Amino acid sequence: MINTRPFSESAAKFRLVLCAMLMCLPVAAIAQASSVKTMPNDQSFLSALDAADAAQRELQSGNAAAYKAIWSQADDTTLIGGFGGGVEKGWAKVSQRIDWVASQFSNGTNTIERLVTRASGDLGYVVQVERIRFQVPGQAKESTRDYRVTMVFRREAESWRLVHRHADSQMMKQAP
Repeated sequence: MINTRPFSESAAKFRLVLCAMLMCLPVAAIAQASSVKTMPNDQSFLSALDAADAAQRELQSGNAAAYKAIWSQADDTTLIGGFGGGVEKGWAKVSQRIDWVASQFSNGTNTIERLVTRASGDLGYVVQVERIRFQVPGQAKESTRDYRVTMVFRREAESWRLVHRHADSQMMKQAP
């Protein structure tokens, strides 16, 4: 059973517990856990998630501006992108990666299945599955990607900002 009690107000402890919990549990286990439901959240956090969804659709159509606007521009911002590669750290590197990602997409649509959302104090997170349909610019064939995604948000100046995103396509369980 997954612990759904509020996390400590300490941001460091919150991130440590969240990372440990998410690294140990595959998305399928989270989705099947009957005790895991969308928890009551600050309405502003839920609105921020809706804005993130809209910004992501823009990104998947080749437009980076709206997606970049939802991110924190702090030095502790991190991105582990769904196309692979290393961990981007700091706004300058994250911003460059987002611009590159936008150049890989056109005519994108998606469906998002939220598995868990939680906000407490100035931190919030979401675990979700994203199914994306898009065209690679210059190609007629439609491409698809399915990702399991974890995002961490922080309230900054009364606005929620994305501070970490990890997306990967390892949807199938693999033997060691």
